[in-house]
Amino acid sequence: GYDYTFRLEMLPFGKFKSGGDYKGGDLKREQKPKLGFGFAYDVNDKAGRDRGQLGNFLPVAASQLKTLNTFFADFMFKYKGFSLMGEYANRDAKDPYAKNSDGTLTGDVVQVGHAINTQAGYLFKSNWEIAARFSSLAFDKDITGRNKTNEYTLGVSRYIVGHSLKVQSDFTYADVINGNGRLAYR
Repeated sequence: GYDYTFRLEMLPFGKFKSGGDYKGGDLKREQKPKLGFGFAYDVNDKAGRDRGQLGNFLPVAASQLKTLNTFFADFMFKYKGFSLMGEYANRDAKDPYAKNSDGTLTGDVVQVGHAINTQAGYLFKSNWEIAARFSSLAFDKDITGRNKTNEYTLGVSRYIVGHSLKVQSDFTYADVINGNGRLAYR
């Protein structure tokens, strides 16, 4: 099938320096507040994988391939070393269950649900940055059997050559609702 994506972007306070609306930290230290909004809608017609163009192939006949509809919204704000970003995604499918040509279930499903991600950070003049992030992923549990997960992250970065060369580390606590939480250090 085909994948169609439509995106609208708005920069109400003018352009960011050096494409900064597509990068996390405020490396250019915007001297005036900068704000960007984006909205996108994606239709993946007859997707052959459980995550659209990525993931495992669905073992189904071509007539049983799924159409995925995904809505995205995001924003970026930067001012004098401070950065704040957020994003939201919601994927749905009319019938997420993969079926054989005779209509029986294969046991595979396409991944549908919603997610949010927010991050705030401050970049010091020494090019060290501290950041905090909250992420939440909620698949349709009735379909995937996976529990909602909230992640809380604290991170530190040292930019050496912009975003091209940096050293990063973070500590994350993942709270799996009705499941076991886990810690991660990278």
